[in-house]
Amino acid sequence: MLAFIQGISVHNKNKKNNKGFALILSIVLLLVMSLMGGSLVVVSSSDHRSNNFTDHNQQTFYVAETALLEGEKYLVNTYLGLNKREIAADGTESLGAAVPSDKGKHPQNSNLADTSSVCYKSFKNVINLTDVVVHHQNGSFLNIIFPALANSDHSNAVDGDREVEYLKKFKYEYFIVNIGQADFNESGSSIAAGSLDVINAGTAYRIHGCGRYDGDAMIVPLESLIVLPG
Repeated sequence: MLAFIQGISVHNKNKKNNKGFALILSIVLLLVMSLMGGSLVVVSSSDHRSNNFTDHNQQTFYVAETALLEGEKYLVNTYLGLNKREIAADGTESLGAAVPSDKGKHPQNSNLADTSSVCYKSFKNVINLTDVVVHHQNGSFLNIIFPALANSDHSNAVDGDREVEYLKKFKYEYFIVNIGQADFNESGSSIAAGSLDVINAGTAYRIHGCGRYDGDAMIVPLESLIVLPG
């Protein structure tokens, strides 16, 4: 009888120990799962931020390329005496009046650069360079692509408005420097005997362009070279 009672006592004690172990194991598993869940949230959030940064950087690069194209158009239109995109004091953009008297003339470094501009400071090779052909600031990337955006088929008006607000954050800027005479090859298509490519003298310009996102939160500087004939 005594052995039976002792057996029951040992059995009850083992049950209590098992319950205590199960409780500890549950707490440990809950802690591990919480840590894993928190880690997944952190990793997911980090990936999201990284993807957003990559998207903004890529878009800003496209805006910088747009700045170079706008600079090239400015030079060509000036040389041909055509309208040039201008920015008024209130920040609005428009096409200025054509200046036929400038046709055929090479634009000179007759304007002052804004040396306080972040875009200007992004080019280490232009320090102390103040005389430029033009320094075009705060250009709206949205104004450049708005015609295409307006003609696109937005299935959701809210998404379209959100896209417009997003694109408003992108600005372009460029300044152009006349760097002097440069030779260029002019190829002909004549079938006359002895027809050869001709080396002509032209005027070279270096275009410094920047894409900017959300003020100066992100900036991408690029530069290109263009030669006008004559």
